[in-house]
Amino acid sequence: MKLLCSELDAWFQQRFPAGFSEIQKQALPHTLAGRNTLILAPTGSGKTLAAFLSVLSRLGAMERPLPNAVLAVYVSPLRSLTRDIERNLMEPLAALPPGIRMEVRTGDTAMAERGRQSRQRPHLLLTTPESLSSLLSQVAYRDALRPFVVIVDEIHALAESKRGSLLALSLERLEARSGGRLQRIGLSATASPPERIAAFLCGDRECRIASVDLRRAHRLEIAVPAPEQRMAPCGYNPYRVAQPAADLVAASRCSLVFTATRSAAERLGLALKILLPEHDEQIEVHHASIDMRSRLRIEDGLARGTYKAVVCSTSLELGVDFEAVDQVLLIGAPRGVSRALQRLGRSGHRTGGVAAGQLVALSLPDLLECVALRHAAAAGRLDAVRPPRAPLDVLAQVLLGMAIERPWSPDDAYSVVRGAGPYRDLARTDFDAVLDYLAGGGKVLADTQRYGKIITVDGRFQVAGRRVATQYYSNIGAISDSVQVRIVTKKNGRLGEVEEDFLNSLQPGEAFLIGGRTVRVAQTYQNTAVVEAAQGENVKTPRWMGGKMPLTAQLAAEERALRRGLRQAWLTGGEQACRALLRREWKASEEVAERLTAYVARQAKAFPIPADEPVCVERITRRRSQLILFHVVAGRSVNRALAWVAGKRLGVPGSVVANFDDHGLLLSVDARKAPSDEALRTAFRPDGWRQDLRDALAANETLGRKFRAVAETGQLLPRKSLRGAV
Repeated sequence: MKLLCSELDAWFQQRFPAGFSEIQKQALPHTLAGRNTLILAPTGSGKTLAAFLSVLSRLGAMERPLPNAVLAVYVSPLRSLTRDIERNLMEPLAALPPGIRMEVRTGDTAMAERGRQSRQRPHLLLTTPESLSSLLSQVAYRDALRPFVVIVDEIHALAESKRGSLLALSLERLEARSGGRLQRIGLSATASPPERIAAFLCGDRECRIASVDLRRAHRLEIAVPAPEQRMAPCGYNPYRVAQPAADLVAASRCSLVFTATRSAAERLGLALKILLPEHDEQIEVHHASIDMRSRLRIEDGLARGTYKAVVCSTSLELGVDFEAVDQVLLIGAPRGVSRALQRLGRSGHRTGGVAAGQLVALSLPDLLECVALRHAAAAGRLDAVRPPRAPLDVLAQVLLGMAIERPWSPDDAYSVVRGAGPYRDLARTDFDAVLDYLAGGGKVLADTQRYGKIITVDGRFQVAGRRVATQYYSNIGAISDSVQVRIVTKKNGRLGEVEEDFLNSLQPGEAFLIGGRTVRVAQTYQNTAVVEAAQGENVKTPRWMGGKMPLTAQLAAEERALRRGLRQAWLTGGEQACRALLRREWKASEEVAERLTAYVARQAKAFPIPADEPVCVERITRRRSQLILFHVVAGRSVNRALAWVAGKRLGVPGSVVANFDDHGLLLSVDARKAPSDEALRTAFRPDGWRQDLRDALAANETLGRKFRAVAETGQLLPRKSLRGAV
């Protein structure tokens, strides 16, 4: 098999004398022929190059000079991944005939750079969904953004959010511009099920699927403290495992350490610096609230292999190529099988490399979840991606962007929208209602004359004015942040951002962590806080609410299976049977099996180990209140709905307070009105459940708290935090 461009073919043969990898052999016949293709393969298999070889081959074979237009687009969910791709493409681009411009356009791109790009358009554009949506409505790109191909990297991460819905509509707008000649290529190591992802990428169009066994050889172990060290019975405090994590970091060349939240990353980063003082300057903290220049510096250092460890939350979990990383530490079970494999794939990130990592359990229940996760990962049982179905707030944003682009007839716009996978079943009545909303209709909008963002002229809708267009560009995207305060030093060195509510909670002179540094506020100016270095260990960690992810349905099912097995093993053979089950069927190490067997034995003295059938319920009476704890291993999303409905069904107003997490739900009731066992059973009956859930939602503040995010995405309210997403 030869590439279309002889220069690229020669470069590939010299660079990879062993020839094409397995996934490249499967994918290239489709991508070179211009077919829509979904490429599914483990990290390090060569899948990204499989996509770019066809794109670069076509660019290299084109007649020179190339037009001043965007000819190919690469979209990724993370800015760091986009920059990583730019680094990796430098070598093959240098082998091609000259004249191909490659540029990155993200929220980090400076205004001067954006202006230059609008005059000298990149032939190969590396961007994010938000920036692509913005460019589609800009005059400078109206006739210059008609690519022949779009590559969507880490497509599973986009498909399961509203950002993916925004991207799917952007692809349809590009399709309309290209006259139906747009090629779509999707990339993922953990997309499941493939047919659902293909439908997201291409709608009803044909899409070829090239895949290899996703159960790539990897080494995922479970780390536990020394036998004499006690493991916590519950909780997620990263300080508890700081020493085992430090030991693993010290024994490795370069470690990437993942935590559940940005706050945990800050706390563990500081702890590692204290425990490994000889590597203080080689340990960094990386997350989305760190200043852009600091993020770039850390990413470049990882690429060069100059760091001993980088602690992060989710900011480096997707497809970023850092060959120096030889170990990934997962601090606590990451709440999903696919998520764990994505993070694990950041080590051994090269063709033929082996992903190696350790699950560092934070508590005994977390250790149980780690065993279930490791078992599922070894079997290749991935989490199913569930794209949102026709979110109307995203549709409103895109229709306004289309109105800025040019006038549209409602019929033509509806046809374009229906081509997108998430909007295939969109009812015309819903589409017309969104247009009416944008025109100023709807009871909630009150003063329609002042609100209307689109007008109709000769049967076509268009933007109402330049001011509306300006506001639109400031409001693009489907990510809603709370108000962010920029943190800088007295010499104007930017450290990052924290949420305003956190900063307001600090006492005068109180220290906090940012970017692994201990600082205190010296002065504040509007949305900027000037800080100075602080000493001492009594510091606070900023709260960032976006990083805590719920337990997935797949991992919940795996954990329930393990719990059922342990419950039955205890009933039939006690500790010996539990130990044998863990060792034989769940492949746990001897040390892990001993820890969990002792945990089950202690648990069984008071209560059977919680599983699913029957559900375990505990009552704890404290003076005038009674706590009713339901052990339901189903994930936070399920347990939230259960808590709401059960609280509504059981309570006299004010007597029931519901709480929930991934492994259960808690009801607090007036002990004098405590429900009977039969009443508790009735509260969980499925009859009328859907209506009772609607009633519970109407009675609490959840919809109100969600309204701002929906209103921001739907262009009703300005964003509280404008962080340059586009």
